Amino acid sequence: DAKKDCQALSTEAKPIAMAYTPRSARTNMAMPLLPGLGNNSGSLTARHNKSQGLSYALGGGGSTFRSAGSALVGDKPDMPKLDLSTLQQLQDPFHRFNMSVRSATHDEKAAAKESARNTYKPALLPAWLKHDGQVLKFDAYFQEPVHENPKETFRIRCCSIMFYLEDGTMMVSETKVKNSGIPQGTFVKRHRLPKPGGSGFYTYEDLRVGVTLSIYNRSFRICGCDDFTRHFYEATMNESMQENEEPPLDNFKAASLPDSEEVVTARKAMMAESKQYSNVALGGNRRNEKLQQYLENDRKVLRFQCYWADQTKYGSHNYYILHYYLADDSIELLENLPRNAGRDPYPTFWRRNPLRKNPYVNQVPGTVEPEAVYYSPEDLIVGDTVSVIGRDIVLFDCDDFTRNFYRSYMGYEQDSMKIEEPKLTHVKLSYPPQNGFGSEEDSLASCLRLVPRPPRRNVQKLLVDADKVMRFEAIMVNDVEEDQNRRFIVGIFLADDSVCVWELKQRNSGHGEGKFASKSKKKNPATGKWFKPSDLFVGGIVEINSVPFHLVGADEAALHRMEEDPEQFPVADVPLILGKLSSLREYLQSKSAGKLLCPDFQSAAKEYGVELVDHELITLARQYGEYDPSQNIAYVEASSVLTAMTQWGVE
Repeated sequence: DAKKDCQALSTEAKPIAMAYTPRSARTNMAMPLLPGLGNNSGSLTARHNKSQGLSYALGGGGSTFRSAGSALVGDKPDMPKLDLSTLQQLQDPFHRFNMSVRSATHDEKAAAKESARNTYKPALLPAWLKHDGQVLKFDAYFQEPVHENPKETFRIRCCSIMFYLEDGTMMVSETKVKNSGIPQGTFVKRHRLPKPGGSGFYTYEDLRVGVTLSIYNRSFRICGCDDFTRHFYEATMNESMQENEEPPLDNFKAASLPDSEEVVTARKAMMAESKQYSNVALGGNRRNEKLQQYLENDRKVLRFQCYWADQTKYGSHNYYILHYYLADDSIELLENLPRNAGRDPYPTFWRRNPLRKNPYVNQVPGTVEPEAVYYSPEDLIVGDTVSVIGRDIVLFDCDDFTRNFYRSYMGYEQDSMKIEEPKLTHVKLSYPPQNGFGSEEDSLASCLRLVPRPPRRNVQKLLVDADKVMRFEAIMVNDVEEDQNRRFIVGIFLADDSVCVWELKQRNSGHGEGKFASKSKKKNPATGKWFKPSDLFVGGIVEINSVPFHLVGADEAALHRMEEDPEQFPVADVPLILGKLSSLREYLQSKSAGKLLCPDFQSAAKEYGVELVDHELITLARQYGEYDPSQNIAYVEASSVLTAMTQWGVE
């Protein structure tokens, strides 16, 4: 069987070998095989080399057939895999004398070499391998001066900065523009760009959006980057790049941009106006653009009630009626004057005419004016304002026709506002200050009447209280050490409530006795009114002629007068004082067997939250104890006070 297989293999191999064997030039061919002559038969396109079929080594010869059933002698056998153990054996020069395995052929060595190429990957990849084919792309621009050109002084040229991560090189290129007249393309060839001053080379850490680079004394402003560059900085440096910037616009590019919509509209309006003027000048008719609007809306008028709030000193609400004519979009504003308004009867505030939102006064005739924007029905809403000649007119109501129009035209329901009139405040004139002649009542009489009259006096009071004076002993409390020993008498005359101050003689005080403040009516700075008898009491502080006086005592007549009229003098009202002592009942019961000195009683009352002035203590001492200022005796019997509290019903 093996012999038959070999014979079959030899018979099958012959025609294949003949197909790859070039024929002789002497054979009957269409064209001879001469240099320069081609053969289109296809017989010369096959490969003529034959694979090595016999492998010979010191270990012996061997066949290169893949298996016994291989069809061709030149087929490559199974290539042995190259591993570390094989390489270690090849390091030994005596591996050639190893007869246990056969030697590899040249084809097997070439295939093993090809398979082992680019299969090794180091742990730390070098930059040329890690960043192979990775390029950071930045958009930048630089400013180029333009000389001797009246239209522009500089020009902005946009370019791209490429940073190659594999070797740190950079390249600057400019996009080519047709018919620009400027040599464009590669601006800076690819190489490592040095920093100014010789401080090294630019790296990717120096490139950011918004940074200005100096490359060979030319400044490049980076204004943007692509998505890969932005992602690289976020992944590598954990840094977010700022948003891209728009390069500035120079005069050359601005001139090439199309005109704005406003300019085109204004140009068309001027051309239409000149065309219409030419048509009318040649005998044509004027075009009526609002004829259809007039035919549909003639005699249809929107009526609004409005007002203007005058914010001047004597201003008020001025009411108007606004008419909007749908036939030609004109507005009329009429004044609605009430009876006895005191204003001139000019009913028309704004004559019927289109009302502009943007009023403009053309100082020089013939100059270009801004496009007029007029009020339309959409702008007249109840509650909104309309500017008319600088006044903000507020719409607060409308009629039924206007409501139906807005309901059908805009699907909007007009509202109605309730106007609240501002409250009128009567400003009372203040009297002028005293002129210095006579008393203040005399000066005030000249303001009340054209012919001054003398002030009316209380004759009964003058007769009853004539020569009656309430005297109080006082000391100065102006924190001046030299005035501590000075003593004064403050007197108030009950007939006319005039006040007078006398100073008592004190030894070695340096001040003489006599009148300190003359007798006259004086104002109490604490109340802003004239002094009255109830303002003076023992323990109080009064200010006379800008000097504070502390009243430390009173004569018997003053104390008796105050006790006779407790309604006018609350500090001498015994039931009122006992009512304040309701919280001190337990304290008084504990001290019922003894006498309470006035200073101690005042301190104890203060601990219970009751404030008692000196005059109230004097009143209690005169009623339920003993008070003798000449011998410095002032005390209160607690039992008498408790009995009085029970009699007056103080709980």
